[in-house]
Amino acid sequence: MFKVVFSQSDSIVDFGQNLINENRLNIATSYYNKHLIEPKNTEQSVHLLLGLAEVYKLQLDYSRASEYYARAFEQIKRTKNPQLDFLYHVKMAEFYRKRTLFDEALDQLEKADEILKDHPIDDKNLARFYNRKAALFTEYFYNPDSTLMYAEKSLKLSKAANDKDNIFYSTLEISGAYEERNQYNKALEYLQELIEYSKTNNLIQHQADAYINYTRVLIKDKQFKKALNESLNALEFAKRNNLLFNEILFTDNIRNIHEELGNINKAYQYLKIRLDLTDKYYQKEHSEYLFELEEKYKLAEKDNQIKINNLKIENQNKALASNKINLDVSIALFVFAIVVAILIAFFLRRTRQSNKKLQLLSQENEFLLSEANHRINNNLQLVVILISDQMKKMSDQNSFYLKNILTKVEAISTLHKHLYKNNDKNKVDAFNYLNDVRIGFFDVFKENDIYTNFKIASIEIPTDYAMYLGLLLTELCINSVKYAFEDLERKEINFELSHTGKLLYFNYSDNGKLVTNKLIEPKLIDKLCRQLKINYKIETERGFSFSFEKEFSDE
Repeated sequence: MFKVVFSQSDSIVDFGQNLINENRLNIATSYYNKHLIEPKNTEQSVHLLLGLAEVYKLQLDYSRASEYYARAFEQIKRTKNPQLDFLYHVKMAEFYRKRTLFDEALDQLEKADEILKDHPIDDKNLARFYNRKAALFTEYFYNPDSTLMYAEKSLKLSKAANDKDNIFYSTLEISGAYEERNQYNKALEYLQELIEYSKTNNLIQHQADAYINYTRVLIKDKQFKKALNESLNALEFAKRNNLLFNEILFTDNIRNIHEELGNINKAYQYLKIRLDLTDKYYQKEHSEYLFELEEKYKLAEKDNQIKINNLKIENQNKALASNKINLDVSIALFVFAIVVAILIAFFLRRTRQSNKKLQLLSQENEFLLSEANHRINNNLQLVVILISDQMKKMSDQNSFYLKNILTKVEAISTLHKHLYKNNDKNKVDAFNYLNDVRIGFFDVFKENDIYTNFKIASIEIPTDYAMYLGLLLTELCINSVKYAFEDLERKEINFELSHTGKLLYFNYSDNGKLVTNKLIEPKLIDKLCRQLKINYKIETERGFSFSFEKEFSDE
């Protein structure tokens, strides 16, 4: 559209990006922080902040990534630079897409599109924009033709700008489009080229991403022996480069392949390895949390000791001052002061020891509760895996009943995962939890061509409420998939959770025609609503609609 080159190459920014491409994330963090102390100008400062956000995003630390994206946006607003504003919205689109928040990602790309209408954008940033649009057409709209169109546009611009990162990911989207069309040989050709390209340019994380897609397509193409060899090589590559998350994915691939080849013992062996890796991943986060607690406790101990010492000095000074009045009185006062100091020190020591014991008990209880949630989550994940394996051996009809059970188990497992990660074990964030429940239905919605529109407020709700809300949403979605959409071209499910003051509003609907003007009495849903002590409303005039409101306390 535009033949424009605005941004000049910045060696400091480029070097930081190379560190990210080579998966040297800890070094990249130090490098960006060092140059943020005295950046050359505001534009460089914005790029450094966006680079740090990228590092934390790859480390799955989304909270800190959001912090640096926000700091970058504050500087962009002051500069009023359309190039940086455009780049920010493209980066945020990828941030939301990685977390499967596709509506938010689409909103960011639409904001970038508005800027593009009024301002010429340089080729490098425009290539990134087209690349992220291609990704959404793959994962959200399921339209391989549009994916291919935008990915080829992005690839052409990326080659002109010599942007290795975007050349790689544009080609990756092209291979994905051919995969969606079931043209596996074509997809494999592109992926083999990408593996060689990433090796040549030392793109570590890129090579791991290419291996993930390559082994997945080999499995789809039923080239199980080759897929096994490539997955084993990829697993070693992930181990060498300390890519723990990729290790988990490759180990799961190997387990699936052994299962397809009928080698149950090997499949079980890699299942255990995968569970150990998952434990290691969560343990890493937990160890960092305990280290923080220990450091805070040591600082508090030093603070208390200083206060005690100051109190002793103050009492001794008072005793010495009283010496001027008279020797006998001063001796008596001195002895009294010493006794008081000893008593105060004694009681302070006992209080400190009691507080220390209480604090250790509290930390131990929190740790045990967190570990309990973690173990429950792991056990439920094992149940999910066993049910999934059983489903592959059953007919479609029986498989659906197992899928019904599976989604309910996953809803409860998701709740325990959130409780394990939360500091407050009595509450969970409804937005994060119910979005994860929705993600559990991703494959079901995709297989049945169902469009979803979920709007969930970010609100802290009690754990027992959350469990019933998750099961309720799961049961409603299952009923819609099973009963609502026979011979319907446009299939829609809408869900909104909102609140006003102390009232929580739950609204679910689909556009199915099979229940129009019929009396519906879902037994399981009725039981769940009785547990929540609510009166609900069902309407079937235009499809199916279920709603209720409930008063709750956030204290």
